[in-house]
Parts: sequence; C-alpha cells; structure tokens
Amino acid sequence: MRIMMKRTLSLIVCALSLVWLAPATASPDRAEVLDYLERLQTQSGAPGVSAAVAVDGQIVFSGGVGQADLEAGTPQNGRTVHNIGSVSKVIAVTAILQLVEQGKVDLDAELQRYLPWFPRKDKPITVRHILTHTSGIRHYKDNEFGEIVKHYAEFEPATQFWRDDPLVFEPGSHWMYSSYAVNLIQGIVESVSGRAFETYLREQVWIPAGMLSTQFDVPSRVVPRRGRGYLRSQTYPVDVNKPQLQKAPDEDVSYKYAGGGMIASDEDLCRLGIALNRAQLLKPETQTAMYKLQLPPGLPTMPSEFMKKNSPGVLPPSQDKEQALMWWMGKDAAGRPYAGHAGSVKGTQSMLMNFYKQNVVVAVHFNASGADVGEAAMSIAQLFMPQLAVPVGRSAK
Repeated sequence: MRIMMKRTLSLIVCALSLVWLAPATASPDRAEVLDYLERLQTQSGAPGVSAAVAVDGQIVFSGGVGQADLEAGTPQNGRTVHNIGSVSKVIAVTAILQLVEQGKVDLDAELQRYLPWFPRKDKPITVRHILTHTSGIRHYKDNEFGEIVKHYAEFEPATQFWRDDPLVFEPGSHWMYSSYAVNLIQGIVESVSGRAFETYLREQVWIPAGMLSTQFDVPSRVVPRRGRGYLRSQTYPVDVNKPQLQKAPDEDVSYKYAGGGMIASDEDLCRLGIALNRAQLLKPETQTAMYKLQLPPGLPTMPSEFMKKNSPGVLPPSQDKEQALMWWMGKDAAGRPYAGHAGSVKGTQSMLMNFYKQNVVVAVHFNASGADVGEAAMSIAQLFMPQLAVPVGRSAK
C-alpha cells in the first residue's frame, strides 16, 4: 500500500512539474511603481504624484513622489488628503442607491417628489436623468468658477444661481455632462434621510468603508496631511522653459459637495472600491444595476457649436466611456471590465478605477492639471492584475 501511495504521489509531482502556476496576482516591486510615479511627475510637471492599489480587499501599495504642498515642503503619498473633484460623484451615487434599496427613492420618479422647491421644466426630469447626465440641466459656464466664492451652509440656496435657467435639451434626448445636475443628489439624500448630507455619508458610507480621512472640503477646517493643487500656463507635457507652477485659486466648493466637493486620500478611495466589491455598502444586485449601461444606442452628445452658443461650459470627452449610473464603464486591452471616474478641481486631478471582477482597485492623484490620470491608473492596474496559469516554456496569450 505504501509503495502504491509513493508511486501515486510521484506521478502527481511529475504532472505538476510540467505546468508553471503564476501567482494569483502580479506583485511588482514597490520601487517599480515608485519609478513609474516619478516618470509621471516628470512628464506632467506636477509637484507630487501618488497612488494606492488594493488587491483582493487589501491595500498592497500606497506611496507617492514629490511634494503635496510646495510651501510647507510636505511629501506626497497615498495618505495625502486632497480634493478629488468629480470622483465625489461615485460616492454620492452610492448613497442614493442605498436609499433605493430601502424603497425610499425611485430612480424614475420626478425630482419634485424629493425636491418640491426645484422649478418644473417643460419636460419632467427624473432621478435617473441626473445620474446619467441626460437631464438637460446645464454644466458650468465659462469663468463661472471664479465667481463662486460664497459659502453655502444649506443646499437649496446653492442652486439658486442656475436652477431657473432653461434646459439645454429635452431630458433623455442627449448626453451632456452636468455637475450641477449631480449636485441635486445632496438635496435628495437630505430630504429622504432627514440627515445632513455629510452626516449621512459619514455614517452610511465612509465609516463602514473605513474611509476615515474623507470629508467635505470646508475652508474653515484644519485637515491633517492636506495637499494643495497647482496650476501652470503651459500644456502637457511640461515645458521646462515656461513659467513655474502657481497655487491654484481658492474656491469654495460648498455649492457642489455631491458633484465635486469632497476630499480624500488615495487609500480611502481604494477602501471605497474594497467595500463595494465586498458588498458592504450595496447589495450585489444593486451593484449590478449600478454598473449597467444606461444610454440607448446612438444617443447624441451635444455638439460643441451648440454648447458654445448657449454657454454651458466645456465638456469632457465622452467618446471613450460608457455611462452607467454615474460610473464610467470601460475595458482594458485584455477585455477586463472596470468602473471608474476622474476628477479635476482646484489644480488637482484624481482617478478611481475598479476592476471589480479581478478585485483590483487603483486610485491616482496629481496635484497639478494637465496629466492623463486615466492612462496612469490603467498602467498601474496592469502591474497588479491576476495572471493566468501557463504551461512551462509557453508564453501567456
């Protein structure tokens, strides 16, 4: 019997020796990732570049290069707290969908069910319209940022300078990026939950996900490890012969907490992805619905000539993205799907990319404008992607 068992084990060992099993997940050397961040810093001219990566629910990389604040000389890393701009939108949609799960919000209900003070338009606007950028509510006007310096303690007054404007198009007939529309999530959450928006997010999203550095960008607060954004006159890539970086102008973002007014670290953004992938914040079926493409085939984007004529501001390109409920959906070169969103505000650029099937989450931040944050996040994600088992002597396809 022992002889037969030994022979059996020998055969198994021989069989296994014919196949090399690559690690379940690639594990790049930390120095390799930092080298790439240094290259991004050189190419972009940003004072600092940072990133964090989570694999299978654990943060496996957190680091950065350069400085988070040139005046203070503080280093930038994965724990630096910075403005995340429109990445705030995917935090906000998580809150809305929690209320959908509780039967308190209907995505296809008119806004006035939850915001009776919002003026009716020629055609009804639904919650789904604002979550898919199809509401017809305008985006920012040119140079409007510089005019917004007032602090809003309440949400409803923060909509008064744009809500009476006519719609750019009939709801559902076009796609047009609109942060003003997304800002209405704050009012809906507050109306339905009976809590301040930040309180709701802290109790129902941030603390459950372990996002302890995430909060609203309130000018009066002192925030540990706070980074600063910078602007420059030249375009990407950097021209060393052009003027140096300057601090981005201060902007009170209290008018757009849901659309772009939150601050967080790269590690916290990864924790959001971890919590979503673990179904800690939303049920699996809700997440499936959240990542489902929402736009009918051929839905037009507003032409640039129309946008300029009606002054709704410059829109980010949408040709390379597919619109889900607030998230942009895409695939890498190997066809692996991801949900992501980018953000840019006050001289910063951020990206959150979640390869939810591979359980790989990447967050990247530049503290200057002009970088390709999507390309940066994608490149870093590929370093950590799961690898397939391949026979010895053969290359992975």
